[in-house]
Amino acid sequence: MLILLFSFFLLTGFNSANQLVISNIETTIIKAENILRYDIKLKNTGTTQIKSEFDYPGHHVYGLEVVIRPNEKLATKMEMDNSSKYKKMISMGGGSDGLIDPGNEGSFNIEYKIKEGTDIKDIEKLAFDSTLIILDGVKIVKEFPLKKINEN
Repeated sequence: MLILLFSFFLLTGFNSANQLVISNIETTIIKAENILRYDIKLKNTGTTQIKSEFDYPGHHVYGLEVVIRPNEKLATKMEMDNSSKYKKMISMGGGSDGLIDPGNEGSFNIEYKIKEGTDIKDIEKLAFDSTLIILDGVKIVKEFPLKKINEN
């Protein structure tokens, strides 16, 4: 049974998460559309390509995905998806390179809807009151608390 579980982990596990580091993260507020945008650069510090290992019966693998999970203070200022059991802000779009070659950076971006009437200065202060989550399919492969990154 243990061998079966170990084999299952190798088939479904994301083996490159320890190779990922945030090399840059910037936020932009698009006032005209009431959007908070994150532009993220992730660096592959390893010797193997980082790409999605997610397997499913469909034909269009979308690669790695990044999402931002807000902490309580940021969540009160953002439009939230109340239909999910997860704490999720309403996504207004995003994109990525999908994979990262060894020694290189991959670019990711994601945009979220700010609540109407929210003071933009509050969002500027709270944007890093959150956690960056890297997903491979439905599996969380790594989390980065952004508050710690912003303090550096």
